[in-house]
Formats: sequence, structure tokens, C-alpha cells
Amino acid sequence: MVILNTPQLLLQILRKQTYLSKFAIDLCALISCAIIFVAAPSHASEHVKGYAIFTLNPDFKSLSKSKARMLYRGRVKTLKGQRIELSDWSDDHETRKQFYRMLLGKDQAQMNAHWASLSFSGKARPPKEIQDDSVAALVDWLNEKSNRIGYAPISSLPKNANVLYVVKGGN
Repeated sequence: MVILNTPQLLLQILRKQTYLSKFAIDLCALISCAIIFVAAPSHASEHVKGYAIFTLNPDFKSLSKSKARMLYRGRVKTLKGQRIELSDWSDDHETRKQFYRMLLGKDQAQMNAHWASLSFSGKARPPKEIQDDSVAALVDWLNEKSNRIGYAPISSLPKNANVLYVVKGGN
């Protein structure tokens, strides 16, 4: 199912259909407005200025935008000769939704489908979902191995974070 970006476009298409009544057109316009309103990004975490992709390993160098995007698309598997492990927040966590929207322009369903495809084909493993949705739990996980990478709101980074890339709203 394709969701059109604007109710005006939907109305233009519907008006060309002569068998639809004005009531049906108005109903469709109302439904399309409701869909756009519901699908609009939540402003609950609007105070977040951006997210940082980071590690605790000081040997990793900063990433270009392209490399950061490839990293979270499963196309980069090593940095500095080390096989990397990525972390992720839980499926319903706002941080995860906002991060993928800002970095890749993808919603959660698209990313789940992408990672399922890569995982099924054996091309890549999806990021490890951290059970406790907290930066402290993420840092604990990162501390276990030097090849691990995660992301968090910039304002929540630990002092020893090696920031590889900063994802801002305009990226």
C-alpha cells in the first residue's frame, strides 16, 4: 500500500474518478489527513539535538557520513582490521526510531525488513539489541569487547566515548 505525501494529491486523483461521490472524496481526504497525522514523527524526543555513533575503543577513527550509513546498513563489517559488533536499542524505543530516521531516512519497519534480509542471506548480522534501554547498559556492553560500537543521544554520552560520527536532524 502506498501512502501519498499530501492529501491534495489524493484529492486530485479521486476527483478524476467520476463515479465517486463528494461524500466519498471528503471521507478519503479525512482519512488521508489522519494517516499523515499518525505517521508524522513524534515530537516526544524533540529536545534531542542528535545522536552520536561511538565506541570506547580509542583506536577507531571518525567516520564519514557515507561510512556511518554503510555501518548501520550492514555493509561495513570491519574497522581497522577488527570485525565490529553493533548495538541497537529495543524495537519500540524512540531513540532507535529517531536514529534510523535521521541517519538513513528509514522507519522501523523498513530497517527490520532490511536486517531480516541481510540476516537470512547470511550477509550480515543485525545489531545486538541491548535489553535494558539505558546508556549505562549500553556502556557496560561496549566495555566487554573493544570492537563494539553503539549510538546514543549526544547529551547522554559517557566521558570516555570515542565519537565516530554525529547524526543530526539535517543529515
